[in-house]
Amino acid sequence: MKSTSLVRIGSRQSALAMAQTQQVLNAINFDLEYQIVPIVSSGDKIAGNLRDHGGKSLFTKELDFALLNGEIDLAVHSMKDVETPLLDGLEIAAVPFREDPRDVLIYQPNLDLANLPHASTIGTSSLRRGCQLSYYLKNIEIVPCRGNIQTRLQKFSEGMSGIVLAVAGLKRMGLFNNGLIASIKAETMVLDPLKYVPAAGQGALVVLKRVGDNRFAEALAKVNHQPSRFCIEVERQVVDGLNVTCHDPIGVYANVVGEDIHVHVMLFKQPVALHLAEPIIMQMVSNLSSLQSSLEKLIKNISVFASNVVALQSSD
Repeated sequence: MKSTSLVRIGSRQSALAMAQTQQVLNAINFDLEYQIVPIVSSGDKIAGNLRDHGGKSLFTKELDFALLNGEIDLAVHSMKDVETPLLDGLEIAAVPFREDPRDVLIYQPNLDLANLPHASTIGTSSLRRGCQLSYYLKNIEIVPCRGNIQTRLQKFSEGMSGIVLAVAGLKRMGLFNNGLIASIKAETMVLDPLKYVPAAGQGALVVLKRVGDNRFAEALAKVNHQPSRFCIEVERQVVDGLNVTCHDPIGVYANVVGEDIHVHVMLFKQPVALHLAEPIIMQMVSNLSSLQSSLEKLIKNISVFASNVVALQSSD
């Protein structure tokens, strides 16, 4: 193993990923010299629908393999891009304080969301977001919108009625302040996470390490925020327990309220057309002592309900 005199931290090469990684490193405040190693992911190279090429692991696998092969010492990911379970040989080293997990709808100033014109175009390449928007808003047409934040904001400025982005990314890039998007004319509506349930892990970052490599444990402990990590692990457990993937439009959001943890799940069975999407919406409230049994019951209830929905659709 290489000397720890230089700590190599892997990051996607995008501006947002590099900014996020630097923010994590600023919080860690390594005593050792460090270097951010930018790595281009498969997801950054593909122009089309990621679901046709393997889904969200396309944003993480190159970094994960570099970590496993000892080419880097740590990797920083957006948690919502990290598949469940992790690759064998990797484990979570730290989860920093979770940024705002919500989505924000950015829309043209002249639009009335309660009375949208027919075929108003909302840009997103997230199936979860597309299903949620189609369920709650009428007269919209979901159009593909991929790329970095600036690319998507540019596409919006060129004529879309609206786009949906994660609040966390906008904040980390310094583009969202008091409901205003820097450099463009637009209205915004931050979406209620109990209605527009975020993706599991949204708003959170994660530092991964090799199993058994504890060289940086003391430094990483400085940035690990246990309540954020706890909620995210609950969300990932729901996703894993339901045996769903990035191909499935699911939102899972856990938050601690007093002595209890609240878990909200919104799962769509994929329809032929987004405007026909009907969700399974469930929530639970549990104290820590009964959390595991409560989660198992929630997962079972959703699985049974989803199976019944499929059975009813098949009999039509």
